[in-house]
Amino acid sequence: MVRDPARKRRPLKENPRRRFIPNSFTIFNMFLGFMSIISSANGDYFWAAWFIIFGAIFDGFDGKIARALDSTSDFGIQFDSLADIITFCLAPSVFVYMVWAEPLGQLVGGFYAFMPLMLGSIRLAKFNLEAEGDQKGQFFGVPTPLMALTVVGIWLFMSQIHEYPFLGWTPRQPGGDARFVLPLVMIISSLMLSKIPFAKSPPMSLKGTAKEKWVLISSIAMVILVFVSKGFLMFPLAVLMILSSLLKWTRTQRDDEVGIE
Repeated sequence: MVRDPARKRRPLKENPRRRFIPNSFTIFNMFLGFMSIISSANGDYFWAAWFIIFGAIFDGFDGKIARALDSTSDFGIQFDSLADIITFCLAPSVFVYMVWAEPLGQLVGGFYAFMPLMLGSIRLAKFNLEAEGDQKGQFFGVPTPLMALTVVGIWLFMSQIHEYPFLGWTPRQPGGDARFVLPLVMIISSLMLSKIPFAKSPPMSLKGTAKEKWVLISSIAMVILVFVSKGFLMFPLAVLMILSSLLKWTRTQRDDEVGIE
């Protein structure tokens, strides 16, 4: 069949159906964040954590689908950020308040719980401004989904550790001691505004470089481990990702200083 050269593909603005597919993933991400907030308010912390995990999966696909369909747009970028604020900033803040900070009162407890929302919102605003520049091939600072997964991962880890007696440790409080967790949440939240570089998620293809293939396979393996362990390994894996990027950045900074000398 010979294609008529005069027949051109409709511009993106005239073909909204292509934009609907990635935006529908963003909507699901936002909905899951909303469901996490409701679950936290109802005291169902297990599902509150898992709704955020599912939201992170949808968030990982919307951008890739938009690029695959050649349907990226300024609207999609801003809409994705708004969804991320709900799922990875507001929902974790509500989770932190309901699980650990509520006994401290609205003022003090609210201050601790506000950190993921405040710093995450700043992180997303900065990323949108800088995405076309230095951050085009990598992130600077802990990404908001990773921060949210780390926070809810703390509860999933602490609440299930009694099922692994060979570890020889049982926390005094099932979900973790607030005196330990709340400062840790503040540290993780602060790292969102750091200069630590984080590689972007690899393309969903095995046709890339050997490094990209390894990162993709490792990412899939970690997702499987999280599901098989019912979220127990979410916190250790998230901490491992943060520490590996931190060590790599520290080594790079040290090598640069040696080079200058």
